[in-house]
Amino acid sequence: MIRTSRVLAAIAVVGAMALATTTGVASANNQSSDHRAASGGDITFGLEAESNSFCTTKAQLAISGIQVVAAVYDTLTVPNDKGLSVPYLAKSVTPNSDFTIWTIGLRDGVKFHDGSPVDADAIKANLDSFRGAPGAANAGSLLPIVLSFMQDVTVTDPTTVTVTLNTPVSTFADYLFLVGRMGIMAPAQLNSENCATDLIGSGPFKFVSQSLNEKLVVTKNPDYWQKGYPKANQITFVPVPDSAVRVNQLKGGQLNMLHTSGAVDIDTLKNDSSVNTLIQKPGYREIRYYAMLSDSAPFNNPEARLAFSLALDRNKINSIQNKGLFTPANGLMDIKAPGYLKNAGYPKFSLTKAKALVTKVKAANGGAFDVILGTTTDPTNTAEAQLVQEQLKAAGIEATIAQYDQATLINKALAGDIDVLFWRNLHGGYSKSSDADNYPWWSNYNTPAGKKNFINFSRFDDTATQDALTKGRTESTVSAAKTTYTAFNKAFAAGNYILPAWYINWTIASQKSVSVNLPALPDGGGKPLFVYGRIPVLGLSSK
Repeated sequence: MIRTSRVLAAIAVVGAMALATTTGVASANNQSSDHRAASGGDITFGLEAESNSFCTTKAQLAISGIQVVAAVYDTLTVPNDKGLSVPYLAKSVTPNSDFTIWTIGLRDGVKFHDGSPVDADAIKANLDSFRGAPGAANAGSLLPIVLSFMQDVTVTDPTTVTVTLNTPVSTFADYLFLVGRMGIMAPAQLNSENCATDLIGSGPFKFVSQSLNEKLVVTKNPDYWQKGYPKANQITFVPVPDSAVRVNQLKGGQLNMLHTSGAVDIDTLKNDSSVNTLIQKPGYREIRYYAMLSDSAPFNNPEARLAFSLALDRNKINSIQNKGLFTPANGLMDIKAPGYLKNAGYPKFSLTKAKALVTKVKAANGGAFDVILGTTTDPTNTAEAQLVQEQLKAAGIEATIAQYDQATLINKALAGDIDVLFWRNLHGGYSKSSDADNYPWWSNYNTPAGKKNFINFSRFDDTATQDALTKGRTESTVSAAKTTYTAFNKAFAAGNYILPAWYINWTIASQKSVSVNLPALPDGGGKPLFVYGRIPVLGLSSK
């Protein structure tokens, strides 16, 4: 494979855009949308990782950072439990007939925590920075790739912003949420040299302080625009990277609540009568998969990719790693996403066929078939990588495990310094379309403009998949989207660029003293969707 010794600093911001992006339907024994739920209390919330930047236009936000964003900032839209993006901080989001011009109407009287207005000028400034407009403050490198279809943002009047796209995108409202990453900042933060640490949003809680690797504290916003919220007086977010330690701290009382995606932890928690659980049901789950870097040896050879896939008994790995608690995946999307297929055509385990192909690959490659498996240092990931390594060795593939912290792992993948990326992501999180969960990740690695789509980690350019993705952007009905993304799912499997493993059920667990209420969305928008371990914290309270 091709190796490089350095990574462009400009793309490091990819960080953890999706070491977990997932959405799903909530199930809980204490869920409620009762506006009259008891108020008050301080809550300590255990997160799976630390986040050191909350300049939302360029921050590296995985689930832990996204959960903090849900407390301090608002997004213009949110998904409801039907999987449809509805207005939130925005009063309305309306397209023209061909989905190339979108009008965002704002609410009167909403203010940021510093007292400045949430007006059209502030929204334009945020959107320009998100899309990387020339001269925009604190623009990053990741989101301008994702939002490259945004051509212009103009202020129509103090409460109206018009967004012009360079191509029809029927699900633009999905991009105004992006699984909780699109938190709107006050101009004072957006324009600050300290944008990463001067947290000023319009959300239910105000930022108080952060001690890196220890805690981040937010306090109740008494002037929040949704009357009666938030309920809690204060939330302290505590990073606890080891999931087993996080669970023990919940049971021991050091934490009031936590999020987790570990199957064994989830099973332990749901069977513990001393805690309540909010467990994601099948529908819009994220997926665990192994992404093969297909633009260099050995995986630029389709037979090498096929040999890798045939060599892995994914059901056995799932049984050992997750005690069989997670559902095996044989496609890219979950059951409620358009394009879902129970089996999109990925190879079934066959050690005999794998060995035969390994022999062919070695013959064409000087007798070698060596790969580097890239994963994080979490103990559960170590165990999984060892299982994969053992199965590959049985087929004749020599695998070396390389472990890094989360950000370094991404940089290694971007640099081409690993062959297989252990990854989890959401690729079908809305019921109307799968565009926002697929196009940014799988569109051409080599773009027509001559740039690299760095978050296409498998580094492939494939006519069949690209044609389907391009068509999917414009589909305005569920039936049309289903047809298009079914074709995409099949074409993607035929290329064998990744090997799906299992679906992940994110879970929120809380002590009995914590009331986990998911308030109804404003303006009749429906019930909120439980998103990848992220909950709307405005309804939390503690006795």
